[in-house]
Amino acid sequence: MADTDSLKCLTMEQIQEAFDKTLNNFKEPGVRLVLITEKYEEVALKFAREHYIAQEPMNKGFGVTWTDDVEAFFKSAFKLRLSLMFLNERDDDPIAFRVTRIARYDDKSDIDDIKDQPLKELFRCMDYCEQKTDFFGHFQTKEAFHFIALAVAPKYKQLGYGTKIVNVAIDMIRHFGFDPVYIKVEGSSNFSQKIFEKSGMEMLFELFFDDWEVKGRKIIQNTGIHKSVRMYGMKLSTA
Repeated sequence: MADTDSLKCLTMEQIQEAFDKTLNNFKEPGVRLVLITEKYEEVALKFAREHYIAQEPMNKGFGVTWTDDVEAFFKSAFKLRLSLMFLNERDDDPIAFRVTRIARYDDKSDIDDIKDQPLKELFRCMDYCEQKTDFFGHFQTKEAFHFIALAVAPKYKQLGYGTKIVNVAIDMIRHFGFDPVYIKVEGSSNFSQKIFEKSGMEMLFELFFDDWEVKGRKIIQNTGIHKSVRMYGMKLSTA
């Protein structure tokens, strides 16, 4: 495996520089692109609660709600200062966000430490998918940027903002200057899957919701038209 070990050593100065380069390339009428810093953390948490936890198919399927465990998960991601948000230029109304963490091959999930049972069951399922995917073995790397949440507010849907914020997030990662660098992401809605595949992500594994059973019981319910979670990866390189 490539021994990069550099992603978690990113400084705020490097992050700001990459964001500024991304911002210089960003042209979307009526939309302001912001880095989710402390200034925007409460807005981003509210957006996660209302538009990601409440609407994302696997969250709905496992019955995940907004709890202290969920809030702590998002706060830990926002502290990295790698996540992006679109705001309405006119009134700063949140349009969409793309939340990013850093993942390593030796990360421990600590599922047993999670108090919230629906969240724990969701993480168990995702841990199984991670093992089947073998992202780090597939790409022969030790680290990757991990896109963990994508959401668009209902009144801004079907306007292309989901695709645009994913592409902007990929652009920002390019500006860090790592070559190669890797991105991992999961998509559990038909819409996010189309976005990721359109952006050039490689599908590495798919789990159909009906195939996930615990003690003989299908437990992923109420996902509507969305039938599976797909695990994706991407290698960015100038080579």
